[in-house]
Amino acid sequence: MNWRKVHFYLHTFCRYFLATMILSYAFAKILGTQFTTQPGTYDKPVGSLSGFELTWYYYSYSFWYGLFIAGSQIVSSLLLFFRKTTRLGIVLFLSFMVNILLVDFAYDIEGAKGFATLMTIMALFIFFSEFPLFIKYFLTEPPLFQDNERPDWFNKFSKIKWIYIPLVFVGFFLLVSTLKNRYMGQNQFYGSWQNMDGSSQFNRLHFEAVNTFRINERYENAKIANGKYTFTKDTIVLKAFTKEYQTILNNDKTNAILNPDTTKSIILIKGKYQIDGTNLSIQTDSGKIVFKKIVRQKSAN
Repeated sequence: MNWRKVHFYLHTFCRYFLATMILSYAFAKILGTQFTTQPGTYDKPVGSLSGFELTWYYYSYSFWYGLFIAGSQIVSSLLLFFRKTTRLGIVLFLSFMVNILLVDFAYDIEGAKGFATLMTIMALFIFFSEFPLFIKYFLTEPPLFQDNERPDWFNKFSKIKWIYIPLVFVGFFLLVSTLKNRYMGQNQFYGSWQNMDGSSQFNRLHFEAVNTFRINERYENAKIANGKYTFTKDTIVLKAFTKEYQTILNNDKTNAILNPDTTKSIILIKGKYQIDGTNLSIQTDSGKIVFKKIVRQKSAN
């Protein structure tokens, strides 16, 4: 058997197959049969969405982004149809195909995993068919500016990269870790708590990052108030901005108010608290408020 001929036939088949099939996905995005959210999805809480619903909702938010992906797919298709542009086409194809494959598995997109895997394998077959050329171009070909083309002082100075690179890695890791601990740390309150008093308009209390909170009403699940909270080992205080000042903050679309005036706030809740597992109680002057922590679970779909 002439394996070179087999390779040629298989290579040609994969090129045309991928170029043809990816066009259907591109036109589906342009015509709105992909990245389209069904009306019933908008009434579901975000935490209840399946991976498919969440992914489609995210990508359907921006129509022009879908057009950009579709355009990339059309360009890769045209490049794959011709032998001279196959190398460029397969690099472009893999740049979005690998991402599609990861999304399908990470977000459990049933019905798409198998075909995405097949297309990725075929694309890798085309890519690795000329892998030595890519190795030569990206790794063995001399860099744009060789040592003899650069000043001597620059060649000596460039050795500092062996110090600079580790410092950048370690420095940014420590910086981000510090910022996370300072602004995104999760204390014992962090999370969503359900008000167990079914007659109250006050439905859910969300303790969020940077010691902020949000209170939602029972029926429309709309925001009643938000602000910041402080606590000691037995007392908690929730402060919210006045309605007038909150209106000003809500209308600040350009984020001109970087540091809100904390003097324009009122005490919303103040009292002694107790936390027992998933139960939180706050004893205020007017009575006790009892909460049950909401445990978020990813959809099994």
